[in-house]
Amino acid sequence: MTRRILALAALACLSAVPAKATGGVSCTAEDRGAKFTIGSPVGRSTGGAFFQFEGELALRGANVAEDFRKVTLGKDHLTQSWFDARDLKMHVHFERSGEPHGTIDLTVEARGNADAETWRGRYVLSIGETVNGEFRTRRLTGRVSCSVEG
Repeated sequence: MTRRILALAALACLSAVPAKATGGVSCTAEDRGAKFTIGSPVGRSTGGAFFQFEGELALRGANVAEDFRKVTLGKDHLTQSWFDARDLKMHVHFERSGEPHGTIDLTVEARGNADAETWRGRYVLSIGETVNGEFRTRRLTGRVSCSVEG
């Protein structure tokens, strides 16, 4: 999946007409709580629109439900995004289709500048699940690195 995201971002960069009309972003994190890669080609002349978002998220730890251990993300999961000359922000929402009710919310915020290929930031991951009839939320935070092209 990671190669696919990078290939889509590279293709978007190569097909850019005029210069900097499109680019791509790819963000990764790996620590004790989670490992993820998310990204998309991005339209620079359209206000930073993410148009083929996808990614993979793996939650780690003993208390993680089996169906949340590895989650594939698509464009419908990207609920908010912002990309300009200095800021990159994405909010991803995933909801379990069956019972018990469960959600994953991932917020990524990174900063950089037009000349930097790597932007650094933080992520906040909120995991909500219904356990014994009560909805409980856990929160994880960590560092994120984003590749920015175009």
